[in-house]
Amino acid sequence: MNRVMELGFTASRSMGERVRINTGINYTFGKVSYISNSPPCVNCLIGYDHNPNFRMVSVPLFGEIALGKVFYAGAGPLVDFQLSEKNNFTRQSGLGYLVGLEARASAGNFVFSLFSNYKRHGVAPFVRSMSQKFIFQELGMQMGVGYRF
Repeated sequence: MNRVMELGFTASRSMGERVRINTGINYTFGKVSYISNSPPCVNCLIGYDHNPNFRMVSVPLFGEIALGKVFYAGAGPLVDFQLSEKNNFTRQSGLGYLVGLEARASAGNFVFSLFSNYKRHGVAPFVRSMSQKFIFQELGMQMGVGYRF
């Protein structure tokens, strides 16, 4: 995967002073490149039937616990829906998970955050494949600006 980007929206609900539940929707997109060991496609102009554009929608549901006034640890499941077709690796639609560490600062009703996280998509696929499974994994940094109502 090259040039992977993610855009999204997150809603949070406090469950006391130290615990928070988060959900939202994320749109992930990027470029898929690979070198195949199989013979080229006979009917294809470029040698392989390959769609390089990867697109996926994820719905996270994760909990956070405060580790002081600034840092938070979070973890929970993801529900993934791969939108792109024919990327020459197995479908990523299914259940996955995320774990991460967040730093958060407030200014009035505005909240600024940096969330470093690890995501593993399609761990439990919606459709089982008999072939070898490629699992899309991300190690990333999400930056956010929020408003507290």
